Amino acid sequence: MAWSAQEDGRQYEDAYRLQEIVGRRWLVMWGPASRRFWGFHRGPVLMAPLAAPTAPQLRDAITEAERWLPPSPH
Repeated sequence: MAWSAQEDGRQYEDAYRLQEIVGRRWLVMWGPASRRFWGFHRGPVLMAPLAAPTAPQLRDAITEAERWLPPSPH
């Protein structure tokens, strides 16, 4: 089945908005092939990427991860 970026416009917008909320410490992306939102931690702590089917669920996962991550030096 063919796919185009226009079909996922809402998800890309949601990922962009979530990126603005979580800031530079995280990289947020929409994965069209996986149909999931992804959060990649950019800090010194190595951790597996977070993934969720919705942007609010990814935000919750990021919030939970932030509870045990050390404070950002900036």
